[in-house]
Amino acid sequence: MRQPSIPGDGSSQPQRQRTRGAIRTHLGRKRNGPRGRTLKVSTLERINEVTSAERHRREDLFDRMSTAFQELFGRAGEKTIEALDGALHAAARTLIDAGEVTEEAAERLANALRRDLLHRENPEVTFRSGEVTTLGTFSCVGCGWTIVTSRTTVLPTCPHCGETSYRKSD
Repeated sequence: MRQPSIPGDGSSQPQRQRTRGAIRTHLGRKRNGPRGRTLKVSTLERINEVTSAERHRREDLFDRMSTAFQELFGRAGEKTIEALDGALHAAARTLIDAGEVTEEAAERLANALRRDLLHRENPEVTFRSGEVTTLGTFSCVGCGWTIVTSRTTVLPTCPHCGETSYRKSD
């Protein structure tokens, strides 16, 4: 490590005080600003495009699974939990067999659809941001902020407090 210059040793620069915690770069200069580098606007736009495309894909798959479920559940004739689970499994299997999703992704979609169908019997069910859900009114568990969706959508984090849990009221 380089020794600090001493006044009167022939260097033209006066002695500088070092701040504690400053980072030296590979060129020996101090860097005491933010540690991370901000991303370019173009990079952020590309990230949002990918995120947006994936979100729309998940919403579309959820709608298709829901449509297949409604058809299969209507044909079942009985309205029991076993019939509901059977129709969910068959709807998931149609997406898997078509090569649209993996088994894990189909299981996540089926669980989200099951949660949406059964939330009225259990109003304490929480919905998490990043999960796909049907239309409805969602209240943030943290601050009560309300989000109203008019279509199938992936829930965002609460724009007011950043919480990730919601309760659905209708």
